[in-house]
Amino acid sequence: MNPSTHPGKVLDLQEAVGRYVKPGMTLHLAAGIGGPSAAVCEIIRQFRDNDPGFTLIQSTVTGHSLNLVHARLVKKLICSVCANISASGRPSRVIQNAIEEKQVAMENWTLNSLQQRLMAGAFGVPFMPTRSIVGSSIAEENGETFKNIEDPFGSGAAVGLAGALVPDISIIHGCVADSEGNTIAAAPYGEDLWGALASSGGAVVTVEKIVPTEFIQRYAALVKIPAYAVNAVVAAPLGLHPFSLANPGIVGMQPYEKDVDFLDTLYEASAGDDTLDAWIHEWVLRCENHSQYLDKLGEKRIADLKRKSGKVKTAPPPAPPALIKADQEFKPKEMMLIAMAREILTSVTRKGHKAVLAGAGLAATAAFLAYFRSVQNGRAGFELATGNGQIGYTPVAGQSILAGEANVRTSKMLTDTTVMQGVIVGGANNRCLSVLGAGEMDRFGNINSTTASDGKFLVGSGGVNDALNAREAILCLKQSKDRFVDRLAYVTGRGGNVTTVVSNMGIFRKADSKGELHLEACFPETRGRSIEEKVHEIRNHCGWELKTAPAVEEIPRPSPEELQLLRWLSP
Repeated sequence: MNPSTHPGKVLDLQEAVGRYVKPGMTLHLAAGIGGPSAAVCEIIRQFRDNDPGFTLIQSTVTGHSLNLVHARLVKKLICSVCANISASGRPSRVIQNAIEEKQVAMENWTLNSLQQRLMAGAFGVPFMPTRSIVGSSIAEENGETFKNIEDPFGSGAAVGLAGALVPDISIIHGCVADSEGNTIAAAPYGEDLWGALASSGGAVVTVEKIVPTEFIQRYAALVKIPAYAVNAVVAAPLGLHPFSLANPGIVGMQPYEKDVDFLDTLYEASAGDDTLDAWIHEWVLRCENHSQYLDKLGEKRIADLKRKSGKVKTAPPPAPPALIKADQEFKPKEMMLIAMAREILTSVTRKGHKAVLAGAGLAATAAFLAYFRSVQNGRAGFELATGNGQIGYTPVAGQSILAGEANVRTSKMLTDTTVMQGVIVGGANNRCLSVLGAGEMDRFGNINSTTASDGKFLVGSGGVNDALNAREAILCLKQSKDRFVDRLAYVTGRGGNVTTVVSNMGIFRKADSKGELHLEACFPETRGRSIEEKVHEIRNHCGWELKTAPAVEEIPRPSPEELQLLRWLSP
């Protein structure tokens, strides 16, 4: 059916899913990190006993989308991340079990390359060239849909070709739409744009509210999905819960924050099949529709999530450094983060980086610390960025950058993943430093966040592989033989642009892009050990025969100012 000729596009959620979602379809889900949660719950209600065998395309499979897999509704995943995400990201037992039991087939991509495949589908071309995934295990295992060629115009460069991806139906949650389906999406746009335009069967759009076309005309510059691509429009307030929704700049729409408590409860329930079954029964099946789901959440909880989106803590306290003594004890993790922040500031100063892409977890905390230290010294000489399209944001103390609304409102630019990862981070003229974590790393700075040596699925690439196309990359990870490994079981991303690694024990550097990491410095401590003793311990926590600089240094202790700021950031 041609979406533009559909006589009545405003439907309730139950009817929209029943009319347009059919067994065996390839479903594309999009709307921030968690996807269109209200629609996902309705799919579970309607298909839980039907073995529909869906192929699911979703950049980040988390939240309610993991329950699609647990309910055995999905036979294949095409994605970049599968993880439990709340305040941090953790491997998902649901996904690990589904892969081990061969319940689902997994097709791994990166945030950018997956969007480029959907972009090719929308453009009507068979492939899209990409700088991502070349030389990785992702490229090797996707040989039917990814090819390496030499530049046909004679530069001699290797170019990746990512095959077009065309979903049967796309389901996306936006902020508002008119009755014809002209849709304003939440910003940053992340991975939300191309699937709806690539879908052969059009899109089902859920939104916070349906508005008059005159409203859409006032904000036409923000409309990202045109009416002709839309089959159905559904009003689904709080349709991204338990994840956040940011207002892209329109009047009369209340943003809301991520429900971390809800996600933590879901994570605890997912520890066992029976407990997760009970959770899904309680929160999805016993709620006959989205209205009952909202009733179960309750007015107070919903109001709290909306109120939290207005609370930000972005200015460090002006308390005097004397609150922390110069000889105060510090934890190895604190020393690691402070050392990482120093490396970021040194790199920005020496190499003129203008953007710092901060990965999640420890990498983000270190980048935040570097940012505020720079501000304290006059002005930040760089802009913080995220892979989903936030540029120039001010960090919020005590909050993760994973799917949070608070940082969005301080951003100076909001764009999408293809612009962010493909151009600003990885483009020919990029001036970007990527600060990243990793599950495992080898001596050359190649990293693995996809499959462990025992075959267990970790979390996937996400934007890590894409981020390694930046001018320079610095890694941080806790050190052990299980993480500093001689040979990676899976190469999520090549380490050619990795120059420095900071562990919880020391600092490692490479002389050039093809060189090995050498231990250059170790951390100070209070136990009175010599540098030689500390180097010996570091060697014992490394999975390869570690080389060292001619003279391994001991870096300075944290200053009172650094410790005070770090503890404010991570209360």
